[in-house]
Amino acid sequence: TVILSEDHRLPQVAVNVWYHVGAGNQRPGRSGFAHLFEHMMFGGSKHIPGSTFTVLEALGAPASDLVNGATNFDRTNYFESVPSNELATALWVESDRMGFLLDGLDHAKLALQQKVVINERRTRYENKAYAMGRLRTCAVLYPAPHPYSECVIGSPADIEKASVPELHAFFKRFYGAANASLAIVGDFDSAEAKALIERYFGPIPPGPTIDRRAMPLQPALTRVTRETFEDPVATVPRLLVVWPGIRLYGADEPAGDVLASILAEGNASRLNRALVAEARVASAVSAVNLALELGGTFEISMTAQAGQSAADQLAPMQRVIDQVKAEGPRQAEVDRAIRKIVAQLTHAVEKVGGTGGRADMLNTYQVYTGDPGYFSKDLERYRAVTPEAVKAFANRYLRDDQRYELSLVPSTKKGGAP
Repeated sequence: TVILSEDHRLPQVAVNVWYHVGAGNQRPGRSGFAHLFEHMMFGGSKHIPGSTFTVLEALGAPASDLVNGATNFDRTNYFESVPSNELATALWVESDRMGFLLDGLDHAKLALQQKVVINERRTRYENKAYAMGRLRTCAVLYPAPHPYSECVIGSPADIEKASVPELHAFFKRFYGAANASLAIVGDFDSAEAKALIERYFGPIPPGPTIDRRAMPLQPALTRVTRETFEDPVATVPRLLVVWPGIRLYGADEPAGDVLASILAEGNASRLNRALVAEARVASAVSAVNLALELGGTFEISMTAQAGQSAADQLAPMQRVIDQVKAEGPRQAEVDRAIRKIVAQLTHAVEKVGGTGGRADMLNTYQVYTGDPGYFSKDLERYRAVTPEAVKAFANRYLRDDQRYELSLVPSTKKGGAP
């Protein structure tokens, strides 16, 4: 699928390729495989023997928010913003790793990237305060053998077991043109771009289509699960409360996003006022409605003030949730949250490339809704949210008898995380 959006304000063009494959496509015993493969895509291909970054950096596009790749639960993307006159080079780079990656993929490259990914896990999770809470949330809300159970990063044991033949099979199944979406945004001519796309991508076989009907959905959480994790990096406790949520672009998603904003976005939000300003049991709070392709979660995070325990935050949080369930939010709160969300979406459209920019957004809409022009519909579904819809979301999804409570407390043990 090709999506073109001309914007001639700056002599720059963004190239953004999505492959509809992520953690959700992994099989048991091979967690982290999609993310590991993302790293392999930067290690060179048949006509690019070195790092892909080397070619792009030579164009004046250093690795950054504008030139990189990323893997999440449901997709993997690769993107670069380059000078307008280098569109052909950017398309050549993407086509070469789509069509000829396996020619340069060997055991030495795999071994190198296995070390890099395992080190990334240590840096971003094991040695980062509270980050192990994310891995525990995945394990509890998406228990094995669900493919989300090890989050995106995966387990070191699974990453170390990856083999070159498995990588070849993964590439052949998921990295064909039939499972890809290419968005080009910026200063280019559409006719010239189409000719370049045909030249570089036309000869590449489409690959298999992916049957998503049999992919596993999120299992039900039928009780309250409570855990305590000793975090060797944390200095004060943090409490996570997580409920099973909804899938991407579901009818209730906008109300959940509005509720998260009302609860924890800004100093005037309900949880900030109740826990930080009034009860003074928390130093920071956040809430997120995390909708994914195979499930979702609604999460509240509360970092304790010095001298306070994780448990001290539970009662005032519960009072806030109970009040929303009983009375619903005020219209002014809903209006303010909608304005923030609409502003965030509009700001993303103004940025040509990079993470969350217009090219990324066009691919998001294409892959998950089948309509790259979904932006106006997206705005309208948020503008249609009412206080009654937010109240209904809270009562339906934030159930007291079906949630996960995780206390992350400073460890008294010496040494790093296991």
